[in-house]
Amino acid sequence: MVIGRSRLQHCQETTNVSESFNGVLKEARHLPIMATVMTTFYKCVEYFDDRLVKSMQFKANGNDFSLFAKKKYDRWNDNAVGHNVIVINRAAGLYEVHTPMNPTSPYKGNHKHTVELSMHRCTCNKIQLWKLPCSHVIAVCKKMRLDPRQYFNKYWSIDTTISMYGSLTFKPLPDIPYWPPYNGPRVLPDTERLRGRGRPRVNRLRTEMDWLESQPPQTCSLCGERGHNRRRCGRVGGPSSS
Repeated sequence: MVIGRSRLQHCQETTNVSESFNGVLKEARHLPIMATVMTTFYKCVEYFDDRLVKSMQFKANGNDFSLFAKKKYDRWNDNAVGHNVIVINRAAGLYEVHTPMNPTSPYKGNHKHTVELSMHRCTCNKIQLWKLPCSHVIAVCKKMRLDPRQYFNKYWSIDTTISMYGSLTFKPLPDIPYWPPYNGPRVLPDTERLRGRGRPRVNRLRTEMDWLESQPPQTCSLCGERGHNRRRCGRVGGPSSS
């Protein structure tokens, strides 16, 4: 289970990073190679500088953690109001949390979770996945008069965010006349893979999965059988040249 959660967290983080940079570099798509490199460089510079300025302003307003972590914590803190905490083993930090029934949804609420404060674990797996105190951990901390913010991972700290965006220093690109001479191999595009004008044609073989249940299957207009059309009819030999 621990390996599965770590893989899930890695997958989510990787996907989020990829999608973020895809959104930043949308303008660099379908550009010449020189324009793509320049656009990618200046977009990255703009992205890092914007995040650094916003993080420093967020810290100046008295925030110790990132905005994303603060919003998620505030939502879980509101959910922890109706939780009932039962102390199972105070010395080992083992607790049982009962959540109230949710009248708006029969699938939410009215559950029982086990919290291990010393191990930073909860059966809901949120604290293991997000490295933030879930509503069950927050409810336990309130009952035991502890600060839930001590269970924030250091990576959610606003100081860590500032250090991340501020540690990478970009240097201005020199103008083309000042570039050093290049004596390496010259890479040329493959002329056989050049694409002509217009949208590329996509050959897609349709199967039974492409047809809805309410939609009648294909019927051949030559032989009358279902499952193919006259162009793929093997019995008659296909349509005539006329």
